Amino acid sequence: MMKVIHCNEDNFDLYWQNGLTKIPGATPMYSLGVRQFDHEIFSSSLLQDDSFAVLSDSDEIAALVPLYCFRNETGLPEYRYAGEYLRSPLIYGSPDSNKYKKAQKFVFAYIDELAKKNKVSAHKTLIEGVDILEGRHYYNYLTDFGYSDESSVCQLIDSSKDIKDLWSDVRKSYKHLINRAAKNYVYETISSHNYNFEECEDYRRLHFKAAGKQTRSLESFYLMYKMVENNQAFIVFSKDKNGCTVASHFFYYLGAYCLYASSAVDPELPSDSGIGHLAMWQGIITACNMGIRFFDMGQLRISSNFSKKEMSIAVFKKGFGGRTVTVFRGTKVF
Repeated sequence: MMKVIHCNEDNFDLYWQNGLTKIPGATPMYSLGVRQFDHEIFSSSLLQDDSFAVLSDSDEIAALVPLYCFRNETGLPEYRYAGEYLRSPLIYGSPDSNKYKKAQKFVFAYIDELAKKNKVSAHKTLIEGVDILEGRHYYNYLTDFGYSDESSVCQLIDSSKDIKDLWSDVRKSYKHLINRAAKNYVYETISSHNYNFEECEDYRRLHFKAAGKQTRSLESFYLMYKMVENNQAFIVFSKDKNGCTVASHFFYYLGAYCLYASSAVDPELPSDSGIGHLAMWQGIITACNMGIRFFDMGQLRISSNFSKKEMSIAVFKKGFGGRTVTVFRGTKVF
Protein backbone atom coordinates (compact mmCIF):
# COMPACT_ATOMS: atom_id res chain seq x y z
CA MET A 1 0.00 0.00 0.00
CA MET A 2 1.51 3.32 -1.03
CA LYS A 3 1.77 6.07 1.57
CA VAL A 4 1.35 9.81 1.02
CA ILE A 5 3.36 12.38 2.99
CA HIS A 6 1.80 15.85 2.75
CA CYS A 7 3.87 19.03 2.94
CA ASN A 8 2.44 19.96 6.35
CA GLU A 9 3.53 16.67 7.93
CA ASP A 10 6.65 16.04 9.98
CA ASN A 11 9.79 15.10 8.04
CA PHE A 12 8.25 16.10 4.69
CA ASP A 13 11.41 18.07 3.78
CA LEU A 14 13.56 15.02 4.53
CA TYR A 15 11.46 12.82 2.25
CA TRP A 16 11.47 15.50 -0.44
CA GLN A 17 15.23 15.95 -0.28
CA ASN A 18 15.69 12.19 -0.41
CA GLY A 19 13.62 12.10 -3.58
CA LEU A 20 15.64 14.91 -5.17
CA THR A 21 18.84 12.89 -4.75
CA LYS A 22 17.34 9.67 -6.17
CA ILE A 23 14.86 10.58 -8.90
CA PRO A 24 16.31 11.43 -12.35
CA GLY A 25 15.10 14.71 -13.80
CA ALA A 26 14.93 16.58 -10.49
CA THR A 27 15.64 20.08 -11.84
CA PRO A 28 16.16 23.26 -9.77
CA MET A 29 12.47 24.23 -9.72
CA TYR A 30 11.83 21.18 -7.51
CA SER A 31 14.44 22.16 -4.91
CA LEU A 32 13.58 22.92 -1.29
CA GLY A 33 15.24 26.32 -1.67
CA VAL A 34 12.92 27.26 -4.53
CA ARG A 35 9.94 25.92 -2.55
CA GLN A 36 10.81 28.23 0.36
CA PHE A 37 11.24 31.14 -2.04
CA ASP A 38 7.88 30.37 -3.67
CA HIS A 39 6.09 30.40 -0.33
CA GLU A 40 7.51 33.84 0.37
CA ILE A 41 6.89 35.56 -2.96
CA PHE A 42 3.43 34.01 -3.34
CA SER A 43 2.44 34.51 0.30
CA SER A 44 -0.44 36.83 -0.60
CA SER A 45 -1.81 34.81 -3.52
CA LEU A 46 -1.08 31.14 -2.76
CA LEU A 47 -4.35 29.65 -1.52
CA GLN A 48 -2.76 26.43 -0.28
CA ASP A 49 0.12 24.05 -0.90
CA ASP A 50 -1.07 20.49 -1.49
CA SER A 51 2.36 19.16 -2.53
CA PHE A 52 3.09 15.61 -1.44
CA ALA A 53 5.65 12.81 -1.54
CA VAL A 54 4.77 9.17 -2.12
CA LEU A 55 6.39 6.16 -0.47
CA SER A 56 6.25 2.71 -2.03
CA ASP A 57 5.03 -0.49 -0.38
CA SER A 58 8.59 -0.98 0.91
CA ASP A 59 8.77 2.59 2.28
CA GLU A 60 11.11 3.77 -0.50
CA ILE A 61 10.56 7.15 -2.12
CA ALA A 62 8.32 6.67 -5.16
CA ALA A 63 7.28 10.16 -6.26
CA LEU A 64 7.45 13.91 -5.56
CA VAL A 65 4.47 16.02 -6.55
CA PRO A 66 4.50 19.87 -6.51
CA LEU A 67 0.91 21.09 -6.14
CA TYR A 68 0.30 24.79 -5.51
CA CYS A 69 -3.22 26.19 -5.61
CA PHE A 70 -3.95 29.70 -6.95
CA ARG A 71 -7.04 31.42 -8.29
CA ASN A 72 -7.22 31.48 -12.06
CA GLU A 73 -8.34 34.39 -14.26
CA THR A 74 -12.00 33.70 -13.47
CA GLY A 75 -11.41 33.43 -9.73
CA LEU A 76 -11.63 29.64 -9.47
CA PRO A 77 -9.05 27.62 -7.47
CA GLU A 78 -6.58 25.89 -9.78
CA TYR A 79 -3.37 23.89 -9.40
CA ARG A 80 -0.80 26.03 -11.21
CA TYR A 81 2.40 28.06 -10.67
CA ALA A 82 0.93 31.55 -10.23
CA GLY A 83 0.02 32.33 -13.87
CA GLU A 84 2.18 29.53 -15.28
CA TYR A 85 2.41 25.72 -15.29
CA LEU A 86 3.57 23.68 -12.30
CA ARG A 87 6.37 21.15 -12.79
CA SER A 88 4.97 17.66 -13.28
CA PRO A 89 5.20 14.81 -10.75
CA LEU A 90 8.64 13.18 -10.47
CA ILE A 91 8.38 9.39 -10.47
CA TYR A 92 11.22 7.12 -9.36
CA GLY A 93 12.47 4.38 -11.69
CA SER A 94 12.43 3.55 -15.39
CA PRO A 95 9.24 4.65 -17.23
CA ASP A 96 9.07 1.15 -18.72
CA SER A 97 8.94 -0.61 -15.35
CA ASN A 98 5.76 -1.81 -13.69
CA LYS A 99 6.81 -0.09 -10.45
CA TYR A 100 7.02 3.25 -12.24
CA LYS A 101 3.67 2.80 -13.97
CA LYS A 102 2.01 1.82 -10.70
CA ALA A 103 3.35 4.90 -8.91
CA GLN A 104 2.42 7.17 -11.83
CA LYS A 105 -1.15 5.87 -11.90
CA PHE A 106 -1.42 6.31 -8.14
CA VAL A 107 -0.11 9.89 -8.28
CA PHE A 108 -2.55 11.12 -10.92
CA ALA A 109 -5.47 9.39 -9.24
CA TYR A 110 -4.50 11.06 -5.95
CA ILE A 111 -4.31 14.48 -7.63
CA ASP A 112 -7.87 13.88 -8.86
CA GLU A 113 -8.95 13.02 -5.31
CA LEU A 114 -7.36 16.15 -3.87
CA ALA A 115 -8.93 18.32 -6.56
CA LYS A 116 -12.37 16.91 -5.80
CA LYS A 117 -11.89 17.23 -2.04
CA ASN A 118 -10.61 20.81 -2.23
CA LYS A 119 -12.94 21.90 -5.07
CA VAL A 120 -10.05 22.71 -7.40
CA SER A 121 -11.15 23.36 -10.97
CA ALA A 122 -8.07 22.35 -12.98
CA HIS A 123 -4.39 21.34 -12.97
CA LYS A 124 -1.80 22.99 -15.27
CA THR A 125 1.52 21.13 -15.42
CA LEU A 126 4.61 20.67 -17.58
CA ILE A 127 7.28 18.02 -18.15
CA GLU A 128 10.82 19.43 -18.19
CA GLY A 129 12.52 19.52 -21.61
CA VAL A 130 15.48 17.50 -20.31
CA ASP A 131 13.19 14.45 -20.16
CA ILE A 132 13.34 14.23 -23.96
CA LEU A 133 17.10 14.72 -24.21
CA GLU A 134 17.76 12.16 -21.48
CA GLY A 135 15.35 9.64 -23.00
CA ARG A 136 12.71 9.37 -20.29
CA HIS A 137 9.70 10.56 -22.30
CA TYR A 138 9.25 11.07 -26.03
CA TYR A 139 5.58 12.02 -26.05
CA ASN A 140 3.18 13.97 -23.86
CA TYR A 141 2.13 11.24 -21.41
CA LEU A 142 -0.11 13.76 -19.62
CA THR A 143 -2.69 13.09 -22.35
CA ASP A 144 -2.97 9.52 -21.02
CA PHE A 145 -4.45 10.97 -17.82
CA GLY A 146 -6.99 13.31 -19.36
CA TYR A 147 -4.84 16.42 -19.87
CA SER A 148 -5.07 18.55 -23.02
CA ASP A 149 -1.87 18.96 -25.03
CA GLU A 150 -0.61 22.54 -24.68
CA SER A 151 3.08 21.92 -25.35
CA SER A 152 5.68 24.64 -25.71
CA VAL A 153 9.46 24.71 -26.27
CA CYS A 154 12.57 25.67 -24.31
CA GLN A 155 16.20 26.35 -25.17
CA LEU A 156 18.67 23.86 -23.63
CA ILE A 157 22.44 24.14 -23.83
CA ASP A 158 24.73 21.15 -23.34
CA SER A 159 27.03 22.82 -20.81
CA SER A 160 29.19 19.70 -20.52
CA LYS A 161 30.81 20.59 -23.85
CA ASP A 162 34.26 22.12 -24.07
CA ILE A 163 34.18 25.90 -23.61
CA LYS A 164 35.64 26.38 -27.10
CA ASP A 165 32.74 24.43 -28.56
CA LEU A 166 30.22 26.37 -26.47
CA TRP A 167 31.73 29.61 -27.75
CA SER A 168 31.50 28.43 -31.37
CA ASP A 169 27.74 27.93 -30.87
CA VAL A 170 27.18 31.56 -29.83
CA ARG A 171 25.66 33.82 -32.46
CA LYS A 172 28.34 35.87 -34.27
CA SER A 173 26.78 39.23 -33.41
CA TYR A 174 26.65 38.17 -29.73
CA LYS A 175 30.34 37.35 -29.73
CA HIS A 176 31.02 40.94 -30.76
CA LEU A 177 28.82 42.27 -27.95
CA ILE A 178 30.38 39.95 -25.38
CA ASN A 179 33.94 40.85 -26.40
CA ARG A 180 33.13 44.55 -26.33
CA ALA A 181 31.46 44.34 -22.93
CA ALA A 182 34.42 42.37 -21.56
CA LYS A 183 36.66 45.38 -22.32
CA ASN A 184 34.48 47.73 -20.29
CA TYR A 185 33.26 45.52 -17.45
CA VAL A 186 34.54 42.81 -15.17
CA TYR A 187 32.47 40.04 -13.65
CA GLU A 188 32.45 38.18 -10.37
CA THR A 189 30.58 34.97 -9.62
CA ILE A 190 29.32 34.45 -6.07
CA SER A 191 28.59 30.84 -5.11
CA SER A 192 28.74 28.67 -1.99
CA HIS A 193 32.55 28.61 -2.32
CA ASN A 194 32.97 32.37 -1.83
CA TYR A 195 29.60 33.30 -0.32
CA ASN A 196 29.39 36.82 1.06
CA PHE A 197 26.09 38.28 2.27
CA GLU A 198 27.08 41.91 1.73
CA GLU A 199 28.12 41.25 -1.86
CA CYS A 200 24.84 39.44 -2.47
CA GLU A 201 23.05 42.57 -1.25
CA ASP A 202 24.19 44.27 -4.47
CA TYR A 203 21.55 42.16 -6.20
CA ARG A 204 18.76 43.61 -4.02
CA ARG A 205 20.04 47.18 -4.28
CA LEU A 206 20.25 46.97 -8.05
CA HIS A 207 16.82 45.33 -8.21
CA PHE A 208 15.44 48.31 -6.25
CA LYS A 209 17.17 50.83 -8.55
CA ALA A 210 15.94 49.11 -11.72
CA ALA A 211 12.33 48.96 -10.49
CA GLY A 212 12.37 52.34 -8.79
CA LYS A 213 10.84 50.80 -5.68
CA GLN A 214 10.88 47.71 -3.48
CA THR A 215 8.75 45.19 -5.33
CA ARG A 216 8.92 42.31 -2.86
CA SER A 217 9.89 41.44 0.69
CA LEU A 218 13.39 41.53 2.13
CA GLU A 219 12.92 37.90 3.16
CA SER A 220 12.52 36.84 -0.48
CA PHE A 221 15.98 38.24 -1.27
CA TYR A 222 17.47 36.64 1.83
CA LEU A 223 16.07 33.27 0.74
CA MET A 224 17.81 33.73 -2.61
CA TYR A 225 21.08 34.40 -0.82
CA LYS A 226 20.46 31.30 1.30
CA MET A 227 20.25 29.26 -1.90
CA VAL A 228 23.64 30.63 -2.92
CA GLU A 229 25.12 29.77 0.48
CA ASN A 230 23.56 26.27 0.40
CA ASN A 231 24.98 25.30 -3.00
CA GLN A 232 21.68 25.71 -4.90
CA ALA A 233 22.35 28.92 -6.83
CA PHE A 234 25.00 31.38 -7.99
CA ILE A 235 25.01 35.06 -8.97
CA VAL A 236 27.04 36.67 -11.75
CA PHE A 237 27.78 40.32 -10.92
CA SER A 238 29.00 42.68 -13.62
CA LYS A 239 30.98 45.71 -12.46
CA ASP A 240 32.24 48.85 -14.18
CA LYS A 241 35.83 50.11 -14.04
CA ASN A 242 35.06 51.89 -10.75
CA GLY A 243 33.99 48.61 -9.15
CA CYS A 244 30.27 49.54 -9.09
CA THR A 245 27.81 46.73 -9.78
CA VAL A 246 25.82 47.49 -12.92
CA ALA A 247 24.14 44.11 -13.49
CA SER A 248 23.38 40.94 -11.56
CA HIS A 249 22.14 37.65 -13.00
CA PHE A 250 20.79 34.86 -10.79
CA PHE A 251 20.96 31.15 -11.67
CA TYR A 252 19.45 28.12 -9.89
CA TYR A 253 21.11 24.72 -10.10
CA LEU A 254 20.49 21.21 -8.83
CA GLY A 255 22.50 18.14 -9.73
CA ALA A 256 23.01 18.07 -13.49
CA TYR A 257 20.82 21.07 -14.27
CA CYS A 258 21.14 24.86 -14.22
CA LEU A 259 18.36 27.37 -14.89
CA TYR A 260 18.59 31.08 -15.61
CA ALA A 261 16.21 32.57 -13.05
CA SER A 262 16.28 36.38 -12.96
CA SER A 263 18.36 39.52 -13.38
CA ALA A 264 18.60 43.20 -12.50
CA VAL A 265 20.39 45.74 -14.67
CA ASP A 266 21.22 49.36 -13.91
CA PRO A 267 18.67 51.45 -15.89
CA GLU A 268 21.36 54.06 -16.58
CA LEU A 269 23.40 51.53 -18.53
CA PRO A 270 23.43 52.04 -22.34
CA SER A 271 21.05 49.64 -24.08
CA ASP A 272 23.83 48.47 -26.41
CA SER A 273 26.35 47.81 -23.61
CA GLY A 274 26.19 44.05 -24.16
CA ILE A 275 26.20 43.49 -20.41
CA GLY A 276 23.32 40.99 -20.53
CA HIS A 277 25.11 38.95 -23.17
CA LEU A 278 28.36 38.97 -21.19
CA ALA A 279 26.60 37.92 -17.96
CA MET A 280 24.71 35.09 -19.66
CA TRP A 281 27.92 33.82 -21.24
CA GLN A 282 29.62 33.88 -17.84
CA GLY A 283 26.66 31.95 -16.42
CA ILE A 284 27.13 29.26 -19.06
CA ILE A 285 30.89 29.10 -18.37
CA THR A 286 30.22 28.80 -14.62
CA ALA A 287 27.81 25.92 -15.20
CA CYS A 288 30.37 24.26 -17.48
CA ASN A 289 33.12 24.58 -14.87
CA MET A 290 30.80 23.15 -12.20
CA GLY A 291 30.25 20.02 -14.30
CA ILE A 292 26.56 20.77 -14.90
CA ARG A 293 25.09 18.80 -17.82
CA PHE A 294 22.32 21.09 -19.07
CA PHE A 295 21.87 24.85 -18.94
CA ASP A 296 18.20 25.84 -19.36
CA MET A 297 17.63 29.28 -20.89
CA GLY A 298 13.93 28.98 -20.07
CA GLN A 299 10.75 28.48 -22.02
CA LEU A 300 9.97 30.21 -25.29
CA ARG A 301 6.42 31.27 -26.00
CA ILE A 302 4.56 29.48 -28.77
CA SER A 303 1.92 31.76 -30.20
CA SER A 304 0.50 32.85 -33.52
CA ASN A 305 0.51 36.39 -32.14
CA PHE A 306 3.95 37.00 -30.63
CA SER A 307 4.38 40.33 -28.89
CA LYS A 308 7.48 42.33 -29.77
CA LYS A 309 8.85 41.71 -26.27
CA GLU A 310 8.27 37.93 -26.47
CA MET A 311 9.97 37.80 -29.86
CA SER A 312 12.94 39.76 -28.52
CA ILE A 313 13.30 37.39 -25.55
CA ALA A 314 13.15 34.33 -27.82
CA VAL A 315 15.79 35.76 -30.15
CA PHE A 316 18.04 36.53 -27.16
CA LYS A 317 17.74 33.03 -25.67
CA LYS A 318 18.45 31.27 -28.95
CA GLY A 319 21.55 33.35 -29.59
CA PHE A 320 23.65 31.32 -27.15
CA GLY A 321 23.30 28.06 -29.03
CA GLY A 322 21.86 24.84 -27.72
CA ARG A 323 18.75 23.05 -28.89
CA THR A 324 15.12 24.08 -29.03
CA VAL A 325 13.37 21.25 -27.19
CA THR A 326 9.69 20.44 -26.70
CA VAL A 327 8.24 21.08 -23.25
CA PHE A 328 5.22 18.82 -22.85
CA ARG A 329 2.46 20.73 -21.10
CA GLY A 330 -1.18 20.09 -20.34
CA THR A 331 -4.26 21.16 -18.44
CA LYS A 332 -6.85 18.87 -16.91
CA VAL A 333 -10.23 20.34 -16.04
CA PHE A 334 -11.88 18.48 -13.17
